Amino acid sequence: MDDRAPVRQPSLSSQIVDILVDKIRKGKFPPDCPLPPENQLASEYDVSRTTIRGAFDRLEAMGLITRRQGVGTFVRRTSNISNPLNKFVDFYCLIRDNGFEPGYRQISARLIVPPDEIRQDLQLEKDQLVLEIHKVFLADNTPIIYCTNWLPEWVFQDFFSPEEILLPGVIEPNFTEFFEIKCRQPLKYFISDVRSDVLKNCPIPENILEMEPLTPVLIINEIGFNEQDRPVIQSIEYHPGNRMKFQLIRLG
Repeated sequence: MDDRAPVRQPSLSSQIVDILVDKIRKGKFPPDCPLPPENQLASEYDVSRTTIRGAFDRLEAMGLITRRQGVGTFVRRTSNISNPLNKFVDFYCLIRDNGFEPGYRQISARLIVPPDEIRQDLQLEKDQLVLEIHKVFLADNTPIIYCTNWLPEWVFQDFFSPEEILLPGVIEPNFTEFFEIKCRQPLKYFISDVRSDVLKNCPIPENILEMEPLTPVLIINEIGFNEQDRPVIQSIEYHPGNRMKFQLIRLG
């Protein structure tokens, strides 16, 4: 059985986000530069103002722009930092920004009673289920990031059936859109625990990442919270080797 995600056309809002992010990161819209008005961008890209407004909402959530009431929308000074770890890291953008063509494959998905540690981290009762997903992200068709997600059932149960939520392509590649739009649970912030190890000590299937057992691995264990400060996802990410570049913003 081929469990690769089907090819899905990204939403118009996602396409506009990709275009504007690319222009910001390439300096076409430098820090403190005002972005064109919504109606101008809507006309330029032949979309509705609602689509542009949705794209602006996502850019603001990503920390790339700021809105000044009555003045306009401006690029933030930190926007030239490609992947700050104080924000959600979009793997597709991360891989693309490091010079590769991004891809995705879902390894497995199931609804389970979570282990006690996951249950406690997600603040769940003993009888509550979680969606457990194992997946891999690709760079030029080569597996480069292995990731496991745990999502509480209450997050998606009003929007997806138990059968639908297991299908590849439901959550990725539009991860943020899945929470914000499909489940109405915008991600407010993440709390991350970062450590390093070597590949042979990581619970990654041997046929997923074809690298030497002593390859260094960056491990990020993080919990994402909604606007009510309730945990809505826990992830463990494994980043082997040195092909991906991260940058960290620390505020004094």
